[in-house]
Amino acid sequence: MRVDRMVGLLSDLHSQHKLLLEISVEKTEALKKNDITVLDKLLSEENKCLQTIERIENERIREVETLLNAQGIVVDENPSLAQLLRFYDHEGQAKLIHAQNQLRQTIQELQEQNELNHELTRQSLQFVNASLSLMEPKKPTANYGRPGQTTQQNGYQKSRSIFDSKA
Repeated sequence: MRVDRMVGLLSDLHSQHKLLLEISVEKTEALKKNDITVLDKLLSEENKCLQTIERIENERIREVETLLNAQGIVVDENPSLAQLLRFYDHEGQAKLIHAQNQLRQTIQELQEQNELNHELTRQSLQFVNASLSLMEPKKPTANYGRPGQTTQQNGYQKSRSIFDSKA
């Protein structure tokens, strides 16, 4: 297998991950603005991008398996680029390592951005839950109040006057 084919696949993966990173940054802004319509559109774009990444990754795995099988090597479940490096010359190895490092860096940035989005989403959910709990009517506690005093159904105590006694 030519080194250009593998570098091309890694480059395609890198560009798709860059696109995914851009979508993730836009999601952060949509989360900050609480813009659900934009967020919904971005999630759809993200899903398409993930499908493309999966397709390219499957193609990369097939290419690696083909090369390793041609060399008489039994392929692992998920063959790695490191297994291929020994089959290329120094220049090919340098190209592959460079493409791999670019992809790794973009994936790291994407993970950090996704962690931020996760935190923003968690905080939004906490705010919604807190708002909902403030809207719920509170039930009175049965242990507070003077002995012998009764409470009405709606939770407010019946007011009694000091002069309200039997003679």
